[in-house]
Amino acid sequence: MGDGRSLESLWKRRSHAFRKETTPYFRYMSMSGFPAFLSLIVISGTLGYFKLIRDLPPHFPITAVGVIALVLASCWTPLRTWLAPADTVFLMPREGAMGSYIAASYRRSTIMTALFSAVMLLLYVPIYRQGAAPAHWLVLILGVAAIRGANLWGGWKERKIAWPGMRRLLRTARWLATVIVLYAWLTFVPWQSAIFTLLVAALFAFVYRLPSSHRFPWERLIEEEKTTHKRYYTFFGMFIDVPTLPSPIARRSYIAWVLRLVPYSRRNTFVYLYLASLLRTEMGGILIRLLLLGGLVTYWIAEDASLSGWGASLVYALFLLVLSVQLGALRQVHRHSVWKHVYPLPDSQRIQQYTKVDRMALIVVAAWLALPLALPLLMQGYYTPVAATAACALAYIAIRPSRMRKKLRKEEDDD
Repeated sequence: MGDGRSLESLWKRRSHAFRKETTPYFRYMSMSGFPAFLSLIVISGTLGYFKLIRDLPPHFPITAVGVIALVLASCWTPLRTWLAPADTVFLMPREGAMGSYIAASYRRSTIMTALFSAVMLLLYVPIYRQGAAPAHWLVLILGVAAIRGANLWGGWKERKIAWPGMRRLLRTARWLATVIVLYAWLTFVPWQSAIFTLLVAALFAFVYRLPSSHRFPWERLIEEEKTTHKRYYTFFGMFIDVPTLPSPIARRSYIAWVLRLVPYSRRNTFVYLYLASLLRTEMGGILIRLLLLGGLVTYWIAEDASLSGWGASLVYALFLLVLSVQLGALRQVHRHSVWKHVYPLPDSQRIQQYTKVDRMALIVVAAWLALPLALPLLMQGYYTPVAATAACALAYIAIRPSRMRKKLRKEEDDD
């Protein structure tokens, strides 16, 4: 029992150390324009939401929207354990007492995800009550809570599975099964949905017993912790220099073909290097996700023609600013690499070639983000906001290279 308490105390110390480590970066983030950007998104989303529930269209897909919203609230099972590679040496002999350590992680995860689930339910219930609503909304909340608990249990079982392929297969199956179960809760009477949920849970309880599993998934938990830690610092890197962490490499075959367009020559050495870093590291993944989110939000605002089309222009400008800040982190990727002083590369051309990659990437991002803005507004006859937005975007693209060159030269002088 004393061993369990000491491990739980270790968990608390590590959690406190991480908060202490990241607090300064949150302070730097708060001094940027990012909180104001989030505030604007929240305000715009709130206004659009109240307008939606006040005048819900007759053919609004209530069930489909509910499934999409609630599956995210039900299936997301993050787990912060603060474990490190050295723990496989120092903590593994105490594996039998690790239950209290993991229990502390699950308490934190349950609280955080419960808050997220509560927000999603509070947003969806007013929409749900305007449809057929086969169950009372309180019964729906209880059903979602039970599904949420089953997913937490399933997520832990999947982490213990020895083979990565089987783990991914069962995770996919769990998400698909949750979609089907939520559809049942939104379309059938409660007793039918409850019986179906129990049958699906029993099936997964049997299936999880089949693959080989570890007693305690050390390697999986350490890998998840590394990934989460890396995501935090990738986010902080948008606002200030952060300690260099190893970057996971992703193939992204759907976009990697762009590299083949770069001519194989000495004068394109850094073009290829920075473009490959952009496409294959987590930075590229963040850009893609931000671009998809920005396109979706911009389309919603543009289709609604908020503020006679100027609302969509403002959202476009904010997302373009956030994307350009994220893109600007590319110059930090190889800033402290020693190979620049080892290999005979044309370092004098580095700044010029970097700005070339930055400019082309920004043009692609701005053009792609402009499509969901321009098409709905032009179809509704709002030409002035589209023209003004295009002019401002082109002006920003024109002045950005000189600003990036100044930043790079200043950083070189500081080094």
